[in-house]
Amino acid sequence: MKKLYFIGLIILLSLYQLDAKEDVDQIIKDIQNKYKKVELMHVDFKQINRFKLTGLENEIYGTLWVTQNDNFRLETEDQVMVSDGESFWRYNKLENQVLIDYAKKSQQDVFLNNFLFKISDFYYTQIVSKTKPDKINIYEIKLTPKNPDDSFFNHIKVWLTDKNWDLKRVVYVDVNENEVEYLIGKIEINPQVSADIFHFKIPEGIEVVDLRF
Repeated sequence: MKKLYFIGLIILLSLYQLDAKEDVDQIIKDIQNKYKKVELMHVDFKQINRFKLTGLENEIYGTLWVTQNDNFRLETEDQVMVSDGESFWRYNKLENQVLIDYAKKSQQDVFLNNFLFKISDFYYTQIVSKTKPDKINIYEIKLTPKNPDDSFFNHIKVWLTDKNWDLKRVVYVDVNENEVEYLIGKIEINPQVSADIFHFKIPEGIEVVDLRF
């Protein structure tokens, strides 16, 4: 009887894992079906940085514009980061300096890009939890890079609402267990803006460090 119980338990667990896999595969398919229609997304957010070793934590507010073809513009209180897919600008307001480099694929992880538009290409996926605050199902999904050597992050967790797949929260965890959390505020889909938003115009009197050579 014990052996039969054990075998039955294994079968039930196997069926549960299969259902979970089928669920996450369908969810990822639905998410990508929604976001593949997005040419440009504008997001207002609060960013919380947590440092494992020191236990320190800080918060900043920012806004982001991002496209499917690796163009983005991220502005916070102390810096601006811009990429047109070929060049990357980082303007440090505190140091009054602009760094210019070639755009790198590894930079895209930070800017809510790959896990919305190209999830299946870059990540293994797993449903961590399903909760129902305010009568709306929220899925917590863990994304683990398929090629960890190409990513600065150990894993990413995202929280999305059921059916409409609106993004609510994102947490990046790096190899040192430091966390960067984004609490999502307003989201605009396909707003009308100039293409110049993805090219950084360097202010006069700013030190320029060009790493392209």
